[in-house]
Amino acid sequence: MNQTKFTRKLRRTRPWLIATAICIGLIVLAIGTFELMGWAFLAKPAEQFLSDTLKRKVILTESDENLAFKLRLIGGVRLELGFFEMGAPNWSKAPYMLQGKNVTLALRYRDLLAWRNNPDLPLHIKTLKADMLDGNIERLADGRASWHFTEETPDTEPTPLPNFGLLAFEAGTIRYNDEPLALDLNATLALQEGSSGEDALNISATGTYQKKKLDLELASTGILPWVAQNAEPIPVALNISLGSAKLAFKGKATDALQMQQLSGHFVISGPSLAMAGEALGITLPNTPPFRTEGELSREGQTWKAGIASATIGNSRLKGDFVYEGGAETPLLSGVLKGPSLILADLGPTVGAPITKTEQTQTSSGKVLPDKPFDLPSLRAMDADVRIDIDNLDLGSEILKPLRPLRAHLALTSGVLRISDIEAKTAQGQLAGMVQLDGREDIALWEVDLGWAGVQLEQWLKLKRPAKQPPFVTGRMNGAAKLKGKGRSTAEILGSLAGNVRTEVTNGTMSHLIIEAAGLDAAEALGVWFRGDDVLEMKCAFADLEANNGVLRPRVFVIDTPDSALWVNGTISMKTEALNLRVVVTPKDFSPVSLRTPLLVTGTMGSPEVSVQKGPLAGKLAGAALLSLINPLGALIPFLDVGTPDTKQDAEKTGCYDLAARSKAQQKAKNE
Repeated sequence: MNQTKFTRKLRRTRPWLIATAICIGLIVLAIGTFELMGWAFLAKPAEQFLSDTLKRKVILTESDENLAFKLRLIGGVRLELGFFEMGAPNWSKAPYMLQGKNVTLALRYRDLLAWRNNPDLPLHIKTLKADMLDGNIERLADGRASWHFTEETPDTEPTPLPNFGLLAFEAGTIRYNDEPLALDLNATLALQEGSSGEDALNISATGTYQKKKLDLELASTGILPWVAQNAEPIPVALNISLGSAKLAFKGKATDALQMQQLSGHFVISGPSLAMAGEALGITLPNTPPFRTEGELSREGQTWKAGIASATIGNSRLKGDFVYEGGAETPLLSGVLKGPSLILADLGPTVGAPITKTEQTQTSSGKVLPDKPFDLPSLRAMDADVRIDIDNLDLGSEILKPLRPLRAHLALTSGVLRISDIEAKTAQGQLAGMVQLDGREDIALWEVDLGWAGVQLEQWLKLKRPAKQPPFVTGRMNGAAKLKGKGRSTAEILGSLAGNVRTEVTNGTMSHLIIEAAGLDAAEALGVWFRGDDVLEMKCAFADLEANNGVLRPRVFVIDTPDSALWVNGTISMKTEALNLRVVVTPKDFSPVSLRTPLLVTGTMGSPEVSVQKGPLAGKLAGAALLSLINPLGALIPFLDVGTPDTKQDAEKTGCYDLAARSKAQQKAKNE
């Protein structure tokens, strides 16, 4: 038989090479066949392998008769299952961690290798689709998490959840319990590749967060990755209710769970800013009810908020802020501005009351607020905020607001300092600083303020009948340097130490006030009928010393051509007890005058005004005896000649005049 050239060459080839080529061909053919068939015979071995590797029971087939198992290995792992179940960890009471029907799972080999080399990194899953998905996700207080497969020991750091390129399913239910976050949530989900303009993602969840009732609604017009990195933002609408606080957000985000990138318009409302801060994961102060709206964005751990309108209690504010949450100590910076700030609306941040009921009732039954400071909040973050307020209302019906107020608020390692204070009111100005050191359990408080050129008739909102002169006028100057310590406003004031000085120049005072203070009935009636006039205040000066919470006037005097008014005694900020004595030294003749000191006693919440009984008793006794002789004689003890100024004294001015007269009178008594 004639052999062809090819046949002769083939016979010269070594047999083992032929066998090798045939085997390779058969292997390729087998792999191709199995790839087309879906490697169904690997279902049970795969279950065993995954169960051993993940240390969890893994089921890939619903039954031996109904395998519904297809696996593709070329170019990556792609698995199609009619049924899938991954068991819960040994410490969990849940029946399983994850269960699904008609599941499609796709992973890339490079992602699997990266995760195998470093299990602490999140596993990237390219695709996970299912008709139905049901999960029980848990993390214990010690750090053990159901999504951590490599070991059962607690994590020193929170283990990241897997992230997905695409996660979609027609219906899903997730029960999520995270003890470190105090989050317990039941969620129903639907993620579908819908047409443009239709909601493709819908999440509805209810549960509790930080022991407060939580409701959440999330919708998107595109498939939103559950957890993703470097994804393109897509439209999203989010509504959250946490207790009484509500958050509405409409904008764009990259992922549904962590919201690492987002931007859009927000509206937040609730009974306190602190509750809104809990929902956002940032620290905010306790305040009265509020409503805030503006633009919000987030890049990783950096939040930016442009607040167009913020209503807090009766305050109206706005501002721009940046919150850096990635630092070891988070930092809030920005500018707070606006047309109006009511001081009482910020009172709760330092322990002051919020409601009128709280203003009249404290836990100790006293007037001064004794609500403990939230010192841990001061230590939770730092702040660097510029304040520029058009109108600061001091919360008093008597005192006019500060217009404007500018200051620098700095919070560093638990020390809150408001410095560079510049404020104007009634043609005068206020400057200085206030500091609260909250680094320890007991806060240290310090104030250093000065005021100058404040017109009293403009600053004090004291109503008088038409055409009647103001009760008091003049320019007020002064300074206060005080320190204290405590866990509340009441405790700080109860330990107060320092000095307060103030004086009034070029001032006048109502004649009626002076006569009423001196219990001069005749003069007061005369002023009442003929109309009030004004008395020049030659000297008006107060020097108050604080020691261990007790305020004591070293000097408190008002001198007029009619009388000089002196105040001495004590005010206890610790017990709120009043023990003041007001003495009026007249310079004129009065036919009906008790001329006895006034006593102000009782407490701040219930003051009592009376006359000193000793001097008054002597006058009343004399009147009783003389009335036995002649009823008109009863008026004689009440005739007060007074101590008129001499010509030399009248030439002296101001407090020098008063001091000279006082020394002269004291010398005369000693002689």
